[in-house]
Amino acid sequence: MPSVNSEDKLTAAELATLWSQYINDSLSICVLRYFLSHVKDKEIRKVLEYALNLSESHIKKINGFLSKENLPIPIGFTEDDVNLNAPLLFTDTYMGVYLHIMSIHGGTRYSGALGNSTRKDIRKYMMQVINETMELYDRSTDVLINKGIIVKPPILNNHMEIDFVKKQSYLTGWFGKRRPINAVEISGVYLNMQKTMGKIVLELGFGQAAKSKDVQKYMERGRQLCCKHFDILSVMLQESHLNIPRTFEAEVTDSTIPPFSDKLMLFHISTLLSSAIGYYGEAMSMAQRRDLSASYAKMIIEIGVLAEDGMNLLIENGWFEQPPMATDHEGLSKNN
Repeated sequence: MPSVNSEDKLTAAELATLWSQYINDSLSICVLRYFLSHVKDKEIRKVLEYALNLSESHIKKINGFLSKENLPIPIGFTEDDVNLNAPLLFTDTYMGVYLHIMSIHGGTRYSGALGNSTRKDIRKYMMQVINETMELYDRSTDVLINKGIIVKPPILNNHMEIDFVKKQSYLTGWFGKRRPINAVEISGVYLNMQKTMGKIVLELGFGQAAKSKDVQKYMERGRQLCCKHFDILSVMLQESHLNIPRTFEAEVTDSTIPPFSDKLMLFHISTLLSSAIGYYGEAMSMAQRRDLSASYAKMIIEIGVLAEDGMNLLIENGWFEQPPMATDHEGLSKNN
């Protein structure tokens, strides 16, 4: 790692990236180690092992970056947050689906982080992480498609011609005949349905295994809202007679013994809900029918409230690790 001089310290954006990645990879290590203690499918095991190696290597590299500048290492999640001896909560099938969805999250997050990186060694590291995450996505996708686990997005079988929109009615969607959903809109709907489905399964499993009544209630509340959003998104496709993604609630076992701490499970769901706001926002920006945009806007508000309530619950229980903060100059002045 190149030496760091006083003029080339980590920027706030770079520190945020490394700090957040450390927290998320420490969580991933707990989840992946638990999955590997139960998985039977050989192909899915290989992808899980690859993912675990990536997360462990990221932790080491981030530790190096932070230690080099005498910055504190986050606590994140540790062996205290996972019970490898807990019975199977999710089947091998969902383990594969989980990896697939998390690699999508990682690819989006790391690409954005690269755009905020200016120091050469951080840029080089982020490009490496992006390539690794895309490889994870590629491997997990191959396994899921070869096993027939996931359903491919809709295919448009109509005769297509190059044309230009001639009427403003193309944008409407409230009254009268609505035009069919277009390919750009289908892409956003389908991706959000996949991610929403993934959260529903986690919320179902975590809800029945959590120790805290408050965490149980939060998981059920999240599951109900995600099911509602899944139904809204489904209608967007089904109105044009297009297929929707497969659901995986049946891949949750009847175990009630928690494989993870309530802290880990609540943090995981809260952050996934928060990230959904960004995915909904991107899909809304691509939607060219007003009714679709309005549905996304409403869902953003609903999921935002739920995500904030999850963060508040983390704070109430002393489970929310504070990110690096800017100097409180006003506070320092008052103390003098």
